[in-house]
Amino acid sequence: MNLKSLQPILAIAAAACGVLFLAGCGGGGGGGGTVTATASKTAIVIGKLATQSTAKAGSGIVMAAAGDPIEVHVESEPDIKTTVGADGSFTLRGLPEGSVTLVFTQGGAVIGTLTFREVAANQQITVTIQVAEGEVVLVDEDRRGIGHAGVELEGLVQNVVVLNPAGDSRFVIADRSVVARPGVTAIREGTTRKTVEDVTVGKQVHVKGTTVVDSTDVLAYEIKLQNPTTNPPGTTGTGGRQITICHVPGGNPARARAITIDESAWPAHQAHGDTEGACPP
Repeated sequence: MNLKSLQPILAIAAAACGVLFLAGCGGGGGGGGTVTATASKTAIVIGKLATQSTAKAGSGIVMAAAGDPIEVHVESEPDIKTTVGADGSFTLRGLPEGSVTLVFTQGGAVIGTLTFREVAANQQITVTIQVAEGEVVLVDEDRRGIGHAGVELEGLVQNVVVLNPAGDSRFVIADRSVVARPGVTAIREGTTRKTVEDVTVGKQVHVKGTTVVDSTDVLAYEIKLQNPTTNPPGTTGTGGRQITICHVPGGNPARARAITIDESAWPAHQAHGDTEGACPP
Protein backbone atom coordinates (compact mmCIF):
# COMPACT_ATOMS: atom_id res chain seq x y z
CA MET A 1 0.00 0.00 0.00
CA ASN A 2 1.55 3.32 -1.07
CA LEU A 3 1.44 6.65 0.80
CA LYS A 4 -1.30 8.05 -1.44
CA SER A 5 -3.63 5.19 -0.59
CA LEU A 6 -2.93 5.70 3.13
CA GLN A 7 -3.95 9.38 3.16
CA PRO A 8 -7.72 8.79 3.77
CA ILE A 9 -6.91 6.45 6.64
CA LEU A 10 -4.47 8.93 8.21
CA ALA A 11 -7.05 11.71 7.93
CA ILE A 12 -9.64 9.62 9.77
CA ALA A 13 -7.12 8.73 12.47
CA ALA A 14 -6.19 12.40 12.93
CA ALA A 15 -9.84 13.40 13.27
CA ALA A 16 -10.43 10.65 15.81
CA CYS A 17 -7.45 11.78 17.82
CA GLY A 18 -8.78 15.33 17.80
CA VAL A 19 -12.14 14.18 19.13
CA LEU A 20 -10.55 11.93 21.75
CA PHE A 21 -7.75 14.28 22.73
CA LEU A 22 -8.89 14.57 26.32
CA ALA A 23 -9.27 10.85 26.52
CA GLY A 24 -5.60 10.16 25.92
CA CYS A 25 -4.38 11.17 22.44
CA GLY A 26 -0.99 12.82 22.65
CA GLY A 27 -0.12 16.26 21.38
CA GLY A 28 2.02 19.29 22.00
CA GLY A 29 1.50 20.60 25.54
CA GLY A 30 -1.06 17.92 26.27
CA GLY A 31 0.75 16.56 29.29
CA GLY A 32 1.05 13.08 27.78
CA GLY A 33 -2.71 12.65 27.48
CA THR A 34 -3.31 12.37 31.23
CA VAL A 35 -6.88 13.15 32.24
CA THR A 36 -7.23 15.18 35.44
CA ALA A 37 -10.50 14.79 37.30
CA THR A 38 -12.08 18.04 38.45
CA ALA A 39 -13.76 18.49 41.82
CA SER A 40 -17.54 18.52 41.95
CA LYS A 41 -19.06 22.01 42.00
CA THR A 42 -22.53 21.43 43.36
CA ALA A 43 -22.56 22.98 46.85
CA ILE A 44 -24.79 25.99 47.61
CA VAL A 45 -24.46 28.77 50.17
CA ILE A 46 -27.64 30.60 51.11
CA GLY A 47 -26.80 33.63 53.21
CA LYS A 48 -28.46 36.35 55.21
CA LEU A 49 -26.45 39.46 55.94
CA ALA A 50 -27.95 41.04 59.03
CA THR A 51 -28.80 44.71 58.62
CA GLN A 52 -28.92 47.29 61.36
CA SER A 53 -32.65 46.64 61.74
CA THR A 54 -32.27 42.85 61.97
CA ALA A 55 -29.13 42.69 64.11
CA LYS A 56 -29.92 41.36 67.56
CA ALA A 57 -29.65 43.80 70.41
CA GLY A 58 -26.60 43.22 72.57
CA SER A 59 -24.76 41.25 69.90
CA GLY A 60 -21.77 43.56 70.25
CA ILE A 61 -21.50 43.94 66.48
CA VAL A 62 -21.61 47.24 64.61
CA MET A 63 -22.95 46.96 61.08
CA ALA A 64 -21.19 48.22 57.97
CA ALA A 65 -22.35 51.60 56.75
CA ALA A 66 -25.10 51.61 54.16
CA GLY A 67 -24.29 52.80 50.66
CA ASP A 68 -22.77 50.79 47.84
CA PRO A 69 -24.15 47.27 47.46
CA ILE A 70 -22.17 44.44 49.02
CA GLU A 71 -20.86 41.83 46.61
CA VAL A 72 -19.62 38.34 47.44
CA HIS A 73 -17.50 35.92 45.41
CA VAL A 74 -15.51 32.71 45.87
CA GLU A 75 -11.86 33.58 46.42
CA SER A 76 -10.49 30.71 44.31
CA GLU A 77 -13.08 31.21 41.53
CA PRO A 78 -14.05 34.91 41.24
CA ASP A 79 -16.60 34.14 38.52
CA ILE A 80 -18.80 32.52 41.18
CA LYS A 81 -20.26 35.74 42.54
CA THR A 82 -23.45 37.55 43.44
CA THR A 83 -24.74 40.80 44.94
CA VAL A 84 -26.34 40.92 48.37
CA GLY A 85 -29.99 41.93 48.01
CA ALA A 86 -31.65 44.87 49.71
CA ASP A 87 -33.02 42.45 52.32
CA GLY A 88 -29.53 41.11 53.04
CA SER A 89 -30.03 37.78 51.25
CA PHE A 90 -27.65 36.17 48.77
CA THR A 91 -27.14 32.77 47.13
CA LEU A 92 -24.00 31.29 45.61
CA ARG A 93 -24.34 28.10 43.56
CA GLY A 94 -21.75 25.72 42.19
CA LEU A 95 -19.19 25.96 44.97
CA PRO A 96 -16.31 23.48 44.76
CA GLU A 97 -15.69 20.78 47.33
CA GLY A 98 -13.08 21.25 50.05
CA SER A 99 -12.13 24.48 51.78
CA VAL A 100 -14.00 27.48 50.34
CA THR A 101 -13.46 31.15 51.20
CA LEU A 102 -16.05 33.81 50.39
CA VAL A 103 -14.85 37.38 49.87
CA PHE A 104 -17.19 40.28 50.63
CA THR A 105 -16.57 43.66 48.99
CA GLN A 106 -18.28 47.03 49.13
CA GLY A 107 -17.39 49.87 46.78
CA GLY A 108 -14.48 47.78 45.48
CA ALA A 109 -12.91 47.35 48.93
CA VAL A 110 -12.76 44.04 50.80
CA ILE A 111 -14.82 44.23 53.99
CA GLY A 112 -14.27 40.68 55.15
CA THR A 113 -13.97 37.00 54.32
CA LEU A 114 -15.68 33.83 55.48
CA THR A 115 -14.09 30.38 55.18
CA PHE A 116 -15.95 27.07 55.18
CA ARG A 117 -13.92 23.94 55.85
CA GLU A 118 -14.81 20.54 54.39
CA VAL A 119 -17.56 21.64 51.97
CA ALA A 120 -19.12 18.47 50.49
CA ALA A 121 -20.77 17.78 47.14
CA ASN A 122 -24.43 18.82 46.91
CA GLN A 123 -24.29 20.34 50.37
CA GLN A 124 -26.48 23.32 51.23
CA ILE A 125 -24.99 25.68 53.80
CA THR A 126 -27.34 28.28 55.25
CA VAL A 127 -25.68 31.09 57.21
CA THR A 128 -26.45 34.31 58.98
CA ILE A 129 -23.56 36.77 59.06
CA GLN A 130 -22.82 40.27 60.23
CA VAL A 131 -20.13 42.71 59.15
CA ALA A 132 -18.08 44.45 61.80
CA GLU A 133 -14.86 46.45 61.77
CA GLY A 134 -13.50 45.09 58.54
CA GLU A 135 -14.49 41.45 59.00
CA VAL A 136 -17.39 39.11 58.40
CA VAL A 137 -18.69 37.39 61.54
CA LEU A 138 -20.52 34.06 61.32
CA VAL A 139 -23.60 34.19 63.56
CA ASP A 140 -25.49 31.05 62.56
CA GLU A 141 -24.72 28.03 60.34
CA ASP A 142 -26.80 25.06 59.21
CA ARG A 143 -25.67 22.31 56.84
CA ARG A 144 -28.09 20.09 55.00
CA GLY A 145 -27.95 17.51 52.22
CA ILE A 146 -24.40 16.34 52.57
CA GLY A 147 -24.53 14.95 49.03
CA HIS A 148 -23.32 11.90 47.18
CA ALA A 149 -20.82 11.10 49.92
CA GLY A 150 -23.30 11.88 52.70
CA VAL A 151 -23.66 9.52 55.65
CA GLU A 152 -26.14 9.42 58.51
CA LEU A 153 -25.61 7.01 61.37
CA GLU A 154 -27.69 6.28 64.43
CA GLY A 155 -26.66 3.94 67.19
CA LEU A 156 -24.46 3.46 70.22
CA VAL A 157 -20.94 4.70 70.74
CA GLN A 158 -19.12 1.38 70.81
CA ASN A 159 -15.58 2.61 71.42
CA VAL A 160 -13.56 5.78 71.98
CA VAL A 161 -10.42 5.19 69.94
CA VAL A 162 -8.84 8.67 70.23
CA LEU A 163 -10.00 11.57 72.41
CA ASN A 164 -8.33 14.85 71.50
CA PRO A 165 -10.20 18.12 72.19
CA ALA A 166 -7.55 20.08 70.24
CA GLY A 167 -7.47 17.80 67.19
CA ASP A 168 -9.17 14.82 65.58
CA SER A 169 -11.06 12.49 67.90
CA ARG A 170 -12.11 9.07 66.66
CA PHE A 171 -15.05 6.90 67.73
CA VAL A 172 -16.63 3.65 66.65
CA ILE A 173 -20.36 4.31 66.16
CA ALA A 174 -22.76 1.79 64.65
CA ASP A 175 -19.74 -0.22 63.42
CA ARG A 176 -18.26 2.79 61.57
CA SER A 177 -15.14 4.81 62.37
CA VAL A 178 -16.28 8.39 63.01
CA VAL A 179 -13.92 11.40 63.18
CA ALA A 180 -14.83 14.53 65.16
CA ARG A 181 -12.77 17.58 64.18
CA PRO A 182 -12.58 21.03 65.86
CA GLY A 183 -14.14 23.70 63.65
CA VAL A 184 -16.03 21.08 61.63
CA THR A 185 -17.98 18.91 64.05
CA ALA A 186 -20.81 20.37 66.16
CA ILE A 187 -21.71 18.22 69.18
CA ARG A 188 -25.03 18.83 70.94
CA GLU A 189 -27.56 17.28 73.26
CA GLY A 190 -30.90 18.89 72.49
CA THR A 191 -30.08 22.61 72.43
CA THR A 192 -27.04 22.29 74.70
CA ARG A 193 -23.56 22.38 73.24
CA LYS A 194 -21.34 19.45 74.21
CA THR A 195 -17.72 18.44 73.62
CA VAL A 196 -15.94 15.28 72.52
CA GLU A 197 -15.57 14.33 76.19
CA ASP A 198 -19.35 13.87 76.29
CA VAL A 199 -19.28 11.28 73.49
CA THR A 200 -18.91 8.28 75.78
CA VAL A 201 -19.20 4.54 75.30
CA GLY A 202 -22.81 3.39 75.42
CA LYS A 203 -24.25 6.79 74.47
CA GLN A 204 -26.99 6.80 71.82
CA VAL A 205 -26.08 9.27 69.07
CA HIS A 206 -27.13 10.48 65.62
CA VAL A 207 -24.30 11.39 63.26
CA LYS A 208 -24.38 13.44 60.06
CA GLY A 209 -21.19 13.46 58.04
CA THR A 210 -19.37 12.62 54.86
CA THR A 211 -17.02 9.85 53.87
CA VAL A 212 -13.32 10.68 53.93
CA VAL A 213 -11.57 10.40 50.56
CA ASP A 214 -9.80 7.04 50.08
CA SER A 215 -11.16 5.80 53.41
CA THR A 216 -14.23 4.28 55.01
CA ASP A 217 -14.02 6.80 57.87
CA VAL A 218 -16.86 9.25 58.40
CA LEU A 219 -16.01 12.91 59.08
CA ALA A 220 -18.87 14.15 61.27
CA TYR A 221 -20.43 17.56 60.73
CA GLU A 222 -22.83 16.97 63.61
CA ILE A 223 -23.06 14.49 66.48
CA LYS A 224 -26.36 14.63 68.36
CA LEU A 225 -26.33 12.99 71.78
CA GLN A 226 -29.77 11.49 72.23
CA ASN A 227 -31.90 10.84 75.27
CA PRO A 228 -35.50 9.61 75.59
CA THR A 229 -36.87 13.04 76.52
CA THR A 230 -35.34 15.44 74.01
CA ASN A 231 -34.35 13.08 71.21
CA PRO A 232 -36.77 10.24 70.46
CA PRO A 233 -35.32 7.56 68.15
CA GLY A 234 -35.10 8.77 64.57
CA THR A 235 -34.91 12.47 65.45
CA THR A 236 -31.97 14.81 65.89
CA GLY A 237 -33.48 17.62 67.96
CA THR A 238 -33.20 21.34 67.19
CA GLY A 239 -30.66 24.03 67.89
CA GLY A 240 -30.99 27.77 68.26
CA ARG A 241 -29.44 28.40 71.68
CA GLN A 242 -27.60 31.71 71.85
CA ILE A 243 -24.17 31.85 73.46
CA THR A 244 -21.78 34.68 74.29
CA ILE A 245 -18.21 34.35 73.11
CA CYS A 246 -15.06 36.44 73.19
CA HIS A 247 -14.39 37.09 69.51
CA VAL A 248 -10.77 37.94 68.61
CA PRO A 249 -10.65 39.38 65.06
CA GLY A 250 -7.55 38.25 63.20
CA GLY A 251 -6.10 36.82 66.41
CA ASN A 252 -5.48 40.35 67.71
CA PRO A 253 -6.35 40.50 71.46
CA ALA A 254 -6.49 44.30 71.31
CA ARG A 255 -9.64 44.00 69.17
CA ALA A 256 -11.33 41.31 71.27
CA ARG A 257 -15.00 41.88 72.01
CA ALA A 258 -17.95 39.89 73.32
CA ILE A 259 -20.57 38.92 70.74
CA THR A 260 -23.67 36.73 70.78
CA ILE A 261 -23.98 33.92 68.24
CA ASP A 262 -26.09 30.82 67.67
CA GLU A 263 -24.41 27.73 69.08
CA SER A 264 -24.31 26.26 65.55
CA ALA A 265 -21.63 28.83 64.66
CA TRP A 266 -19.46 28.05 67.67
CA PRO A 267 -17.24 25.32 66.12
CA ALA A 268 -16.06 27.71 63.40
CA HIS A 269 -15.25 30.44 65.93
CA GLN A 270 -13.54 28.00 68.28
CA ALA A 271 -11.33 26.80 65.41
CA HIS A 272 -9.71 30.23 65.03
CA GLY A 273 -9.12 30.87 68.73
CA ASP A 274 -12.28 32.48 70.09
CA THR A 275 -13.32 31.51 73.62
CA GLU A 276 -16.71 31.01 75.22
CA GLY A 277 -17.94 33.64 77.69
CA ALA A 278 -17.19 37.33 78.10
CA CYS A 279 -13.77 38.72 77.26
CA PRO A 280 -11.39 39.22 80.20
CA PRO A 281 -11.13 42.81 81.42
